[in-house]
Amino acid sequence: MKWIIWWLIGVLLLSCQGKTSSGTGDNNDVSAPDTALAYKYKVSGKEKSANGDQQGAIDDYTQAIKINPTYDTAYYNRGVVKALIGRYKDAILDYNKGIKINPNFARAYNARANSKVRIGDKKGALTDYNKAIEIDKMLLDAYINRGILKYEMKDYEGEIADYRLAIQYCEPDSDVYNNLGRALYDLERFKESADAYGKGIKYFPEDYRLYYGRGLARKRTGDKRGACEDWMKCSELGCVQANVLLPLCDEYIKERTDSLQR
Repeated sequence: MKWIIWWLIGVLLLSCQGKTSSGTGDNNDVSAPDTALAYKYKVSGKEKSANGDQQGAIDDYTQAIKINPTYDTAYYNRGVVKALIGRYKDAILDYNKGIKINPNFARAYNARANSKVRIGDKKGALTDYNKAIEIDKMLLDAYINRGILKYEMKDYEGEIADYRLAIQYCEPDSDVYNNLGRALYDLERFKESADAYGKGIKYFPEDYRLYYGRGLARKRTGDKRGACEDWMKCSELGCVQANVLLPLCDEYIKERTDSLQR
């Protein structure tokens, strides 16, 4: 009876995993019960990692791989944990295996690129980010990470282009708007910067970073009133840095207070 239950779980898993994380490849020698047991170890690994037991997580992913050597997401997850504890070269080896099993594993390319950045292989990282986006143009992290890498490589226009592509293809994300606003500000394109922060605020009205950045950009365009309004809102949302800028707004705050008292 116990094996029947495992078999049923295995069938359900196989029907739900999809192409990017099938975990079975073309290996017909892995039985349904073994597939389910490997999945159980993978779930246990994720739980251990979330609870801070990284070595325990690695051990569980290793058990999953021993049971099912073509488990692409087990290699991927083990690589993520290894990268988390600074074992970037070992992580890359795991990502390599996951990608060999599943050449369309976009998240694995993105993760491998992150580890390549850590070991100084920026060219290899850029190639991997490009491949991740080629496979999945809606993979937000790949656009953000590639944009940051381009900034480090002093390709500032390329960085901006990546954030704009993320906005075009992906769900709204506050980090993208914040990064785009900062990148435009760095190039002294202050009006565009303020506009980028403003668009982000429409989606994320509680993100104080966007008000802080837009305030800086507005100040550089000569819109002191707008800047002060943003910094006051930013302060209300709990941003300590904004409090440092508020003395610049004493005159505006006094005018605002007086108008409210009339």
